[in-house]
Amino acid sequence: MQKSIKTPVLFLVFNRPEKTKLSFDAIRNARPRKLYIAADAPRDSKPDDEMLCRKVREIVLNIDWECETHYLFHQNNLGCSLSGKTAWDWFFSQEEEMIFIEDDAVPSVSFFSFCQELLEKYRNDKRIAYIGGVNYGLKYGNASYFFSFEPSATYSMATWKRVYDLYEYNMESFDSIKNTVEFRSTFISNFAYKYWTQKMQSYVDSIHHGKRLNTYDIQMIYLVHKYKMVSIYPNINMVSNIGLDYNGANNNINPNSSFAKKYSNRPKFELSTLIYPKEVLVDKNFEKKMFIQRSLYDHPLRMKFFYYLYPTIRPIIRLVFNLLHIRLNKQNT
Repeated sequence: MQKSIKTPVLFLVFNRPEKTKLSFDAIRNARPRKLYIAADAPRDSKPDDEMLCRKVREIVLNIDWECETHYLFHQNNLGCSLSGKTAWDWFFSQEEEMIFIEDDAVPSVSFFSFCQELLEKYRNDKRIAYIGGVNYGLKYGNASYFFSFEPSATYSMATWKRVYDLYEYNMESFDSIKNTVEFRSTFISNFAYKYWTQKMQSYVDSIHHGKRLNTYDIQMIYLVHKYKMVSIYPNINMVSNIGLDYNGANNNINPNSSFAKKYSNRPKFELSTLIYPKEVLVDKNFEKKMFIQRSLYDHPLRMKFFYYLYPTIRPIIRLVFNLLHIRLNKQNT
């Protein structure tokens, strides 16, 4: 389903030239007519960044097809979280629809056509938040895609300005929304609600403590649940994640770990024909499977310990440590 890509593409890069080249080559294969490229600046604490960032910028300056290009090259390092948010602000100050690619995502050519067609189809449908390109193995129905409250991978997705206008970088409304019936009702279970609200709470707390967590996509997950919106998942995988290693901005993963082997460098496929579902529907039984796979990474028992048992026994653990600390202090005096 290769088509002329008229939808503007935003490419977010930093300091990984080898990965950037692979991702940029995928964009080149799609030949979008309009391309925005945002690049964060080197970190003062990392001497190698200057050379790596320069190589990345050389790669993305090499546009060899007919394309209107826009660049946002930062002079000072913003970090992953703020540089991502700044890139979105910059892009949506000029455009209404976006296909977004991070430097560790390698999409198939049909991913761009898939996004473009669905951006048009659901342009005014406020039930839809964004369109993902990743599928981790679960399929639903006979159409080319399905709907879910589970977060699609934001490292390769498409969305509209109408959605970004609802985006809260600091999640200012979280405290007043988190306990409402409407908000809780968008989660498939009480466990799912606790799982995600604890992650959201951690982000909000990190802001209050002056140590913001390095993310700009937990806010998208909050947006989806706050406004009862759904994501679109393809029934085939159209994007390969090449960034699960020691060099990620938000991860430090052994590339030989079972997690990396399962979720990185996954085969991607081309979509030949786009078949629409008959209605926008989230199947509750299928959603349970999606939650286990997408949110728990197929480790439900392990996560239940951390999100149910650990919060219960944490005060006891603290009490024991405090008593031991007092005892040691007495012995040393």
